[in-house]
Amino acid sequence: MIYENIKKIIQDMKISFDEIEHEESKSCDDSKIFRNKAGLEWAWSKNIVFHCRWNFYLVTTIWDKDIKARNFKHEFGSKDIRFASADEISQNLWNDAKIWSIPPFWFENISIPIFVDTDIFEHEYFMFTPAIPTKTIRVKTTDLMKIYKNTQNNVKLFKVSEEEFSVKEI
Repeated sequence: MIYENIKKIIQDMKISFDEIEHEESKSCDDSKIFRNKAGLEWAWSKNIVFHCRWNFYLVTTIWDKDIKARNFKHEFGSKDIRFASADEISQNLWNDAKIWSIPPFWFENISIPIFVDTDIFEHEYFMFTPAIPTKTIRVKTTDLMKIYKNTQNNVKLFKVSEEEFSVKEI
C-alpha cells in the first residue's frame, strides 16, 4: 500500500519518474552492486530512522554519506540518540516496514519529522526504494523538493560539512 501511495503522490503532482525493477536489495552495498551493473550514477537515498526521547525522526541523505547522530542533538532535544530498531520502525512508520526499504517520504505516521540533506539537491536525479526492496524510483531533485513542500510531515533541510552543521525550514 505504501508503494501505491507513493506512486499516487508522484502521479497526482504530474511528476515524471522512472521505475526500475531489480533483485532484492537489503543494504547500501547491495544497491551499489545493482547500480554498477545497471550503469546508474545518480544520487541514491539512504534513509535512517533515529529514536530520541520517545520520538522518531527520518534522516534522508545520499547512500554513501556517513551521518552522525550527535549532529542532530539540538534538533532532537537530546544527545541520547540511537538507531530505531526494526520493530520500532514497523510500529511507527507502517506495519511490516523493512529497514532496507524505507522511502524518503510518505508515512502513515505524519508526525515523524523528516530531515533532508541539502547535498541531494546538487544532483539532477534522486533514486529511492518505495517500500519494496525490488523496486527503485528515480525523480528529478527539483521534483523531490516539490514533494517535500507538499507533504504533511514536518520537513527540514540540513547541511553538514567538516566546519558546520545547520538546519533550516524548507
